[in-house]
Amino acid sequence: MSILIRSMSAALLLTVGATGWASDAPRDNATLAARSEAVFGKQPGQSFDAQAVKPAAAGPRTETVTVTLKPGKGAEVQAELDAGQGLVFQWTASADVAVDLHGERTGSQSEYTSYDIEGAQREGAGTFVAPFAGTHGWFWKNKGQQPVTVTVTITGFHKRLVRHGGQP
Repeated sequence: MSILIRSMSAALLLTVGATGWASDAPRDNATLAARSEAVFGKQPGQSFDAQAVKPAAAGPRTETVTVTLKPGKGAEVQAELDAGQGLVFQWTASADVAVDLHGERTGSQSEYTSYDIEGAQREGAGTFVAPFAGTHGWFWKNKGQQPVTVTVTITGFHKRLVRHGGQP
């Protein structure tokens, strides 16, 4: 099994004002409403959802991982995320693979939550928001007779990528 990891910093997608988004600042609708009225005045029809934004300590990162699966073997690539943090992903495989998109809570020894399972797929793309802190990602298994190469690109607010060895 071979693995290639490329990493680069992505540009910050949002420009934050001089006060910034302090992670310890109150994130409630009443505070947001007060800020809005102070900055823009009272706006008819405006509502507030302070929980829709999850501030991040750093800008998003983009990483690409390529794994080669021998026949009958699998590999796992996961992103370590805090609850509410998200990512955008795209993966492709050179032939059909079985795939389980899943996550494990921080500190879990044997329990995990599956979000999507497919028996034979060559690609996947989408967005993902972590419902809990932990590692979230993919297990791919090659059920064919020839080696399969899988490449996944992730852009998001993950702390790091975690790569687990193959499985029979």
